[in-house]
Amino acid sequence: MRKDSLRKQLMVWLLPLYAVAATAACTLTYFMYGSMVSHFMDHQLQSFADSHAGSSSSIPTLKPLSAHNVTRKGDMVVQIWDRNHRLVASSFPELALERQSKPGFSDVTIGDSRWRVYTMQSPDRTVQSAQSLKFRRFLVKSQALQAGLPVALMIPLSGIFLWFGMRPAIRRLELISQAAAKQDEHRLSDLPAEHAPSEIRPLVLAVNTLLARLRIAFSAQQRFVQDAAHELRTPITAMSLQLENLKSRMPDAAAAEQLAQLEGGLARTKRLVEQLLRLARQESPRLADPPSAIQLDGLLKSSIADFMPLADRRSIDLGYAADIDAIVHANEDELRSLIHNLLDNALRYTPAGGIVDVTLHRDTGVAMVEIADNGPGIPPELLPRVCDRFFRIEGAETEGSGLGLAIARNAAERNRIGLELSNRLDGSGLIARLRFETATVLAQSPPRSPAAAPEETSPADELAAETQPPS
Repeated sequence: MRKDSLRKQLMVWLLPLYAVAATAACTLTYFMYGSMVSHFMDHQLQSFADSHAGSSSSIPTLKPLSAHNVTRKGDMVVQIWDRNHRLVASSFPELALERQSKPGFSDVTIGDSRWRVYTMQSPDRTVQSAQSLKFRRFLVKSQALQAGLPVALMIPLSGIFLWFGMRPAIRRLELISQAAAKQDEHRLSDLPAEHAPSEIRPLVLAVNTLLARLRIAFSAQQRFVQDAAHELRTPITAMSLQLENLKSRMPDAAAAEQLAQLEGGLARTKRLVEQLLRLARQESPRLADPPSAIQLDGLLKSSIADFMPLADRRSIDLGYAADIDAIVHANEDELRSLIHNLLDNALRYTPAGGIVDVTLHRDTGVAMVEIADNGPGIPPELLPRVCDRFFRIEGAETEGSGLGLAIARNAAERNRIGLELSNRLDGSGLIARLRFETATVLAQSPPRSPAAAPEETSPADELAAETQPPS
């Protein structure tokens, strides 16, 4: 049980309180009942002695008592002495109790036992009645324990009641906690206030108000990014078209080199806008397309075919090997975006003439895709941050927007795919691993020819498509 548990705090306060109450009940009962028993028993001793006084001419016959009755049951012992102080009768001769010189009550110690004695003297005889004080103490203690026992029983009963009786309230709090744990920036919904206890409901309502403000803020941010990226596509495409027309009219080599740099800058800007649009679509509150069954081997071959022209231009050996095939259920567009961003990242950071290997295999019964390159890798202390938006490693020679891995991570999380980035053991590059826990693994990857690379579109075609009215 956690230190800040409500149940533990209640137990810490209530159970010791019950223990104190039980102790107080026992103590008060001991003293109050002890006083009452003492007065009552003393009166019994006196009455018992008076009843055996008799006349001066006759000696009463006393019924013998057993040691068990005297010490365990509190039977009263009677002794009678004549006028010459000779013991003439005793109900318990084993008790070596001397005749007391003073009449009235007295406490006498005999060996390891103590006795309460009442002595009545007359000219003809002396009568003594005695009772074990050990019996009196036993009687008082028994009564005190009986008084404290009900309160003491409340300690375990209260513990059981607090543990199980608070379960419904704790369960309602757990439901609220589970609802809060499911929240993310894509799906911010109100916490179930109807489940909250009355003491917690104001807090839940305040959190729901905060969530409503966050929804408005996230929605405004997403609309801004999406609208800004969408509005930038048209002028960038138009600038690319004008630059392409200008290149044919600029025969000067120096001007051509500057135009090439400008063209590269426009290409990077266009890529950033496309990534912003993709990220905005991922974070859009609208419902995504439902998952579909995708054959992983075919999707990987198709994605690799898309990146073959880039690999060829950089003389990078882009290879693929599969030991299995697997059927995964995911959003096809997001899964393709995930693999494309990982492939693009590997090809960008792999030096010319390098190697990028893509493998599909089984790892502890789970379908695994690995994309390994022989680039510079990532410093170990920066690995937890490389999927943050716009994060770039200082000193990296390759230009980028810092959005590719963020888009990949979002796509992986939305489709419940495990994404892990790690450096190679020999320090010769980076490995991106995708674990498909729910995939249906097939025994063998069927032979299949990779899909043809998509045809490239010209800036003019993109501009025409961008200016078409939405359907």
